[in-house]
Amino acid sequence: MYRSESNGLAGTGLPHASLLELSEEVWLLRRKGFRRNAKSIQIAESVFTIGNGYLNIRGSLEELPDGHAGGMYLGGVYDRSEADVEELVKCPMWTDVSVWSEGEKFSLSTCSLLFHEQVLDMKKGILHRSTTMRNSAGRVLTIESLRLVFMHQVHLGYMLFRITPRNFSAPLRVFSGLNGEVCNRGFFPEERIKHLQLEKIERGRNFMYLEMRTRQQGIRIAEAASWKLVLPGSARAYPEPRIYGEKFTSEMTLEVEKGQSYTFEKLAVVRTSDRKTPEENMFSRSICELKSYIRTGAAAHLVDHLQAWGGKWKQADIRIEGDPHAQKALRYNIYQLLINGPPVSGSIGAKFLSSEGYLGHVFWDTEIFILPFFVYNFPEIARNMLHYRYATLPGAMKNAERNGYRGAKYAWESASTGEDVTPRFASKLERTIRLIYTGMEEDHIVSDVIYGVEKYFRVTGDEEFLFECGLEMVFQTARFWASRVVFSEGIYEIRRVIGPDEFHEHVDNNAYTNYMVKWHLRLAGMLFTYMSKRHGERLDTLCRKLDLTGEEVRQWLSVSRCLKFSIDPDTRLVEQFDGYFRLRDHVIEGFDRKGHPKLPKGVTYRNIGSTTLIKQADVLLLMHLFPHAFSQEEKQANFDYYEKRTAHKSSLSHCTHAMMGLSVGKRSRAYHYFMKTALFDLENLHGNTAMGIHAAAVGGAWQTVVYGFGGLSIKSDRLVLTPWLPGKWKRLSFSVRWQDRNIDLSISHDRIDIWIEAPYDSEIPVSIYRKTHKIRTNRKEVLHYCSS
Repeated sequence: MYRSESNGLAGTGLPHASLLELSEEVWLLRRKGFRRNAKSIQIAESVFTIGNGYLNIRGSLEELPDGHAGGMYLGGVYDRSEADVEELVKCPMWTDVSVWSEGEKFSLSTCSLLFHEQVLDMKKGILHRSTTMRNSAGRVLTIESLRLVFMHQVHLGYMLFRITPRNFSAPLRVFSGLNGEVCNRGFFPEERIKHLQLEKIERGRNFMYLEMRTRQQGIRIAEAASWKLVLPGSARAYPEPRIYGEKFTSEMTLEVEKGQSYTFEKLAVVRTSDRKTPEENMFSRSICELKSYIRTGAAAHLVDHLQAWGGKWKQADIRIEGDPHAQKALRYNIYQLLINGPPVSGSIGAKFLSSEGYLGHVFWDTEIFILPFFVYNFPEIARNMLHYRYATLPGAMKNAERNGYRGAKYAWESASTGEDVTPRFASKLERTIRLIYTGMEEDHIVSDVIYGVEKYFRVTGDEEFLFECGLEMVFQTARFWASRVVFSEGIYEIRRVIGPDEFHEHVDNNAYTNYMVKWHLRLAGMLFTYMSKRHGERLDTLCRKLDLTGEEVRQWLSVSRCLKFSIDPDTRLVEQFDGYFRLRDHVIEGFDRKGHPKLPKGVTYRNIGSTTLIKQADVLLLMHLFPHAFSQEEKQANFDYYEKRTAHKSSLSHCTHAMMGLSVGKRSRAYHYFMKTALFDLENLHGNTAMGIHAAAVGGAWQTVVYGFGGLSIKSDRLVLTPWLPGKWKRLSFSVRWQDRNIDLSISHDRIDIWIEAPYDSEIPVSIYRKTHKIRTNRKEVLHYCSS
């Protein structure tokens, strides 16, 4: 009787209701039903996260049912307090609403469920909810809501909340406010860590205000909000302020009538203290901004918000014809990237801003898996991300100094300062507490960051960035490696490291690490030579700042030439690290019901380090990152060898195997690997989506389509395309930016439609399966190809 498919709150009667209508079904992610267990609730909260890169809010239900892990997270707000290391802070929430009838709360934890659906409108960045439930007294209530944070004005949020009594008329109490009673999760299940302390609660005629401060770093977080009943116009409800500890609540009591809907509107402002908003101005700045927001009205902001989203999707959308399942999964991954791009200097953590998973820390995932999306679509955001690494360079220098090295050592896990915040202990796959060595040994991140710098420069041509930030980063990290290597018997080695495959610790000469360092040091030398010829005075200024000499640079090049790395001339295999081929050899022989590789008999996560089984792509990732540095035979041999020994126990692994499989003609499982990546969180494939979205898998999904199926890469001054489409795909279309050009590609099974928009007419070399074409800019060209 009460079941009806959610169609949003377009029928509210508000003047801007049409702006809130749901988009076409291809843009909607729907989830029906509700399971009363914490894991299921928290998975939905992660999946339905909304945001704008400054503030993101998990998709929790407004009444916060038992088992929820609702939270709002602000980019760059870290604190240590009672935690082992600095971590991302769960911030006060403004989206809580509860409805009470005769002392009983309407909640899915306690009421009988008649209908429940959440709908994420990815095109507009709006989360909708529709629920009908029956309480213990038999009263049936429908709750509908929508919420968003504006993309054009990142400090503002908006929520509509509508209730409809279906079978009763009676007084109802509705509570909403600003909830400062929030804590981070601790290491143990029931442990909670409090990072915030109350500074100020204020109320006025049309506003509520809450200000809190992080306990260690002293960052102020201010929230101001307006909450009112807007429909029906004849209804009257007057808010009564209530303060419960660190929670400010506005209570409204209204006499509801059967079948009549009542709509509430909430406008919110969220700010943090910084150079633009010092502590003493937090209150006045937030309240003034809220009053301006109220005067302007939500409608005008919604227009600008939708325009901002339209611009982002125009650039970033990828169209797949013939495979709606893959299309929606890919769009969801792109949506996650769009809501997490930092609007100012800042980075992206391994779980985005979707939870406290991995403590909100920044890893190598950022530069290797996430940054390329922004480099090719929104280079200004990519610059913000790399500027975070420059801002944390002093912390990286402290890391190097503490370990007895020169230069800068980027932290395996980084937060506000760049100093290493890798936890000392963790519960690993074997579910026992053990010492973590990644912070001490997984040093490849130093060159991973520089790979991101070089990728950004190569694609954008932003030479000014090199002088502002990039060169200093490249040179200081090269200095670290020159002091980290060991000279032995005529060659340089890098001992006691962990590569991307974290099953094997304390190894010497990990191939991925060594090759990255060889490339890194060679890059540093090339940039030094290039800049000395073109911008000698500016380079001299930087060299004086760093006390850098040509002799030191020549030493880097010497290390690069003599650093250990080899390919077996007979097998064409790259040994993952010294002694790897002497380990007990096993291959993956079966898969479980979910398609995950099963460990061979006798192998456990306690002894897997003594075998050749690996956690994720290691050598193969290296070959993916440098596609033009290895022959087809070398890539083929290593793919055949390592694929069957990979356990895929990381969200970073499947996308690499998809792309490498496509590059060597092993296409049968490429689509399978891609869908594993694209559905990683939508289907909770590793069972831990409750702890947040896997950012590397999200970035990997985009890369698999653009680099893999689209076959896109850049080599020197030319565009290289080697596309291959799955059989069910009729057409693949996407756009990228390359320096001052916009490139639109539409790929079918035997032809490519290409349009290169540029400031002036010219010819651009484009290679398709080793055949080079000269493409005129600013007009459509059609090229035919054969991928078999």
